[in-house]
Amino acid sequence: MEMPGSSPSDSDPTPRAGASAAPPPRPPGAEAPPAVESGNRWPCDRAFVATFVLLAVAAIVPIWRVRFLPLLDLPNHLAAVHIWHSFDEPWTRFRDFYELSLRPAPYGAYHILTHVIAYGVGLENANRVVLSGYVLAIPAAALGWARRTRRSPWLSVLTFPLAFTLSWACGFLPFLVGVALLLAGVLALDVYLDRPSPLRGAAVALLSVGCGLSHPLILFGYYVCVAVLMLCHLPRWSRIAVALPLFAPAVALVLWQLVAFKSPMVDLRSGPRFQGVWVPWHEMLRSFPEYTLDSVSGDLDTRLFWVLLAVASLLGLSGVARVARRFLPGSSLPAREPAAPVGSLLDRLHRHRSLALCAAMAICYFLVPLHLARPFDWWFVSGRFSPFICFFGFLAITAPLQGRSRLLMAPAVVAALVLPLHLSEKYARFDERVAPFARMVERIPPGAEVLFLTLPPRTDESLIIEGTNHFSSWVQIMHGGFSADGWHNVGFPFTLKRRLPAPPSNRGEWFKPDVHGVAYDYVILRNERPDKPVFTAAHPSFRRIERDGAFTLYEHTR
Repeated sequence: MEMPGSSPSDSDPTPRAGASAAPPPRPPGAEAPPAVESGNRWPCDRAFVATFVLLAVAAIVPIWRVRFLPLLDLPNHLAAVHIWHSFDEPWTRFRDFYELSLRPAPYGAYHILTHVIAYGVGLENANRVVLSGYVLAIPAAALGWARRTRRSPWLSVLTFPLAFTLSWACGFLPFLVGVALLLAGVLALDVYLDRPSPLRGAAVALLSVGCGLSHPLILFGYYVCVAVLMLCHLPRWSRIAVALPLFAPAVALVLWQLVAFKSPMVDLRSGPRFQGVWVPWHEMLRSFPEYTLDSVSGDLDTRLFWVLLAVASLLGLSGVARVARRFLPGSSLPAREPAAPVGSLLDRLHRHRSLALCAAMAICYFLVPLHLARPFDWWFVSGRFSPFICFFGFLAITAPLQGRSRLLMAPAVVAALVLPLHLSEKYARFDERVAPFARMVERIPPGAEVLFLTLPPRTDESLIIEGTNHFSSWVQIMHGGFSADGWHNVGFPFTLKRRLPAPPSNRGEWFKPDVHGVAYDYVILRNERPDKPVFTAAHPSFRRIERDGAFTLYEHTR
């Protein structure tokens, strides 16, 4: 019986009973066996298992500690699922404003997963389950990739903080789900190319479709990884040829989306088809720590990035020194299609495919525009590749990390433990400040239409983003009705049938009582100044009924 984490590599043939465990003789100039693991097994390292479990529990604390997780776009994405999931509930009144549009569309993976899980645990808990899966999928994929590439499982510790990127702070939930699918897809393809089977092929096909349903940028990044990974598996031409048809369903889905799915997000009117904003490479390099690990106010999170980088650099130098003396061997394969000759360029490319993937993600980081205007209106594009660079870069390290050398990981363990606890404290303080908002929504009678507005300053002391900009969608989640701030231009899982007037979500100061306010029964304001009220004597039909903290509730008496 094999111990957890110690099963043979998929690229190693199963030894026959009674066969000698001694390795075959190496040809002259070939490289020595790896010191990373004993034989083809990972030793059962109880210290690692305990550390991994501890960090996994800590990583999801920020998600489950608070109700109002302050991720910028989260309310809008969750409200979209709510419209789908509760469309026929009379109290929501969604039929008055929306029509369901259930076509396989980009951004759909998050909505589909949350919608299905909500049947068992409710909407808000389903969102927490999906986000917890994303957070834990990164170190889990790192653990699997470390085993595939014969690296120490301790390297997966370095990847725990990579869940909490700037994309996390911005609440790019479909993209975040896609991150988990991309890493799982890369791992599944690597396993398949080593030893094809129908079940593994189905996993590759399913995960590639998942990437296509998650986010267009994820699909782009995944296909870049697929191309690099196939290059790293040369000269296994027949396996690569057999793997190519596995991507046909995902390609067909993309073609259908381009031809048949007309999303208002896509701007293909007259004029240039592609417009983007590139930033000089030195600016991208300077911003790399913030893009990778900056999600709350203060500089502790970016300082922890430098801790991780320092540990990785120290381990990398140790690994380089070791490889300089004794290279890691290539994996043995079935004789019908051998791998590249041991010690050859292709063999080294295969053994160091983590570095190849890291380099590919770095190229995307510097060459893709930082912002896009057409054909998609996307903010922060190339910066989303930064965690992939770190993921594959950290897992390229060849240091064995056995015995006392594991102590080198202590600073990284501390960083991976401190970061989510630090975030949870920031989130808890934010959650306390928005508690009056929840109480105001709960006191509003059923069937009333509610408008939420946030006024300058829209920032919060715990965050780097304007965390309440999309709280109109939280009103919709809690109370039903119309949200003037939903994702009306995506085309999935709903389309807009009727709307109520409202200013842009990030321009609450543009609110005009006689234009916007007349359509609503209640208005909740954040940061209304007592010396400069929004509703004056000129608006006698609006009556202030509560002020608590930063929030003020007005009733429209008509």
